[in-house]
Amino acid sequence: MTEKILVDFHGTGSGVGELTWGQRTVWRTVVKTGRSETMGGVTPLPAGSTIEQSVLVLRYVMGRHESLRTRLVFDGPDGGPRQQVHASGQVALSVVDAGGEDPAAVAERVRLEYEDTDFDYADEWPVRMAVITEGGVPTHSVAVYSHLAIDAHGLDALVTDLSTMDWTTGEPTLPLEATQPLALAEQQRKPNVLRNSEAAIRYWERVLHTVSAKRVEGESDDHRSPRWGDLTLRSPAAWLATKAIAARLRTDTSPILLAGYASALARTVGNNPVAVQIAVNNRFRQSLVGSVSTMAQTCPLMVDIADVTFDEAVHRARQATMVTYKYAYYDPERRAAMVDRVAEELGGRVEMDTYFNDRRPPGRDERDITAPPVEEILAAREQTSHEWVMWTDVDSPLLYLDVDAEPDAVVFTLTGDTTRVSPKSMLWLLTEIESVLVDAALDPTATTGVRS
Repeated sequence: MTEKILVDFHGTGSGVGELTWGQRTVWRTVVKTGRSETMGGVTPLPAGSTIEQSVLVLRYVMGRHESLRTRLVFDGPDGGPRQQVHASGQVALSVVDAGGEDPAAVAERVRLEYEDTDFDYADEWPVRMAVITEGGVPTHSVAVYSHLAIDAHGLDALVTDLSTMDWTTGEPTLPLEATQPLALAEQQRKPNVLRNSEAAIRYWERVLHTVSAKRVEGESDDHRSPRWGDLTLRSPAAWLATKAIAARLRTDTSPILLAGYASALARTVGNNPVAVQIAVNNRFRQSLVGSVSTMAQTCPLMVDIADVTFDEAVHRARQATMVTYKYAYYDPERRAAMVDRVAEELGGRVEMDTYFNDRRPPGRDERDITAPPVEEILAAREQTSHEWVMWTDVDSPLLYLDVDAEPDAVVFTLTGDTTRVSPKSMLWLLTEIESVLVDAALDPTATTGVRS
């Protein structure tokens, strides 16, 4: 049984304006795929939680953050969307009785329903929230947000800000100083910001003129239906090897994993220089750090790893990442126009549909990493496992690698287009990442195995 509680909210700020670059980037994906992009998940609630507290939370976040009070109006010159921020309104909180089922399973089912149902951008708030109860007692909270309103770092900012709420009154205890989306869209029209955008687009153009036209060589001999598959590989050995390399190089683990992926990609189905897109959160100014909004954009990272040691590849991956961070803030329509122009100049499009996404929490303290014994690394290879977790016909990238962490393992999830990369080759690519990392951990002089 589901009950809906209508929650009134009031906030500061309202108006109509252009979409931000981050919103426009997401909207281009929505138009391409025909599906909503979402963020969020399920949170187990502590004992003693009440429905009234969930109402308090929903009212607080709606009133506090303009992005959650935003709907789209399709009144642009080309019929495209603009954002409209409302000062007040009502939003529904669903209270779902588990009815004798496992509340965690019910919460997961609600999450999937929220994620699988497209948002009504003109008439629905970009947040769906439910409380799962067992015997009238709340056990889980489900919150799913439109990606037009929030990205991963925006979700972190939301959680951080929520921790400052007065749980008695539901009022904020600190002023909100982060830039809101309407103001950000105005900033992105200023000359100095537009100059930065043009510099980023010139960088994109240099990459397109440098790399091979194809990110993956050849075609797949094993087309599947559904077309795209998600393959997960869990590797304790890759994590131990990464720690050994990090201890040797006195660096953090992200460029090591990136170099491992780049090396494996070039050694298996790809080529060199390696080009992958990475998502950059673009919150580099203090006024944007706590912004509950969508700011992340992708930018190509290009790195030449031929005829070098793996340690040198790590150094190059770190340098390339810094360049990518610099050029990931741009007008997506201007970038798209440049891509079309370059395609005409070259006689065809350059594929840029491979991605690397380190999803591990930011701010990790990796200063005290120590190298594990060689024997432990080698023994851990016996614990590697893989699983096909999903198949879909929703338009997806050619290759998209997510990196996640468990206490004793790194988890790689590769989404692949089986018309270009066979399932067998996808597994080869993931196992090759592990091999590259283990070889480099055991031998400081190990090369990437990539020839010029």
